Amino acid sequence: MNTEQSSELQRAEWLEAGEMEQSTMNPAEAGSKETSSFVVFLLDGERFALPLDQVQIALRMVSVTPAPDAPPWVIGVIDLHGRVIPVTDLRQRLGHPAKEPYLDDRLLVMTLAERTLALVVDEVTEVLELPGSEVETPPDPLSDSRYLRGVVRREDGLILILDSASLFPSAAGPDA
Repeated sequence: MNTEQSSELQRAEWLEAGEMEQSTMNPAEAGSKETSSFVVFLLDGERFALPLDQVQIALRMVSVTPAPDAPPWVIGVIDLHGRVIPVTDLRQRLGHPAKEPYLDDRLLVMTLAERTLALVVDEVTEVLELPGSEVETPPDPLSDSRYLRGVVRREDGLILILDSASLFPSAAGPDA
C-alpha cells in the first residue's frame, strides 16, 4: 500500500468512526502542492493539532489505572486490546493546570517511533487536510517553543500544530 492509499484509509477510518468532521482543501488548490493531514482537537477551549499519520484512533475516556513514580503529566495506563498504554495529561505537558478526566473526554492514541501512548483531550473535532503553504512557522518569540511546530489560520481562529517528538521525546526514540 503506498503512502497516499494509507492516508486515504486513515481518513476513511476516522470518518467511519463518526468521531469528527472532515475539512479538505479546495480541489483547485490540489495541483502539485504537498498536503498534510492533521487531527484537530480542543484542550481548554484552544484548538491544537497533531499529524494524522501519528494518531491511530480517538477513543472515549476509559478507566485509567494510576502508575506509581510516573512523571506528573502521566496519569496512568490503560489496557487497549491487550497492550498496556501510558496515558498522558496533555494539559500539564503544555503548562496548563491539571484537570481530572471526565467520561466525555477523549483519548487520542498515537504512535511515535514504535511506542504508543494516549493523550487526554477535551474533544476531537476534525481531520484537516492542508497544503503545506497554509502551515505557518510560529512567529517570534514562539519560534523557540519546544512544542509548537506550526500555526494554521482559519476563519474561526487559529490552530496550533504540536510537535509530538518534542512533547514526548522518550517515546519518539533516541534520535528525537
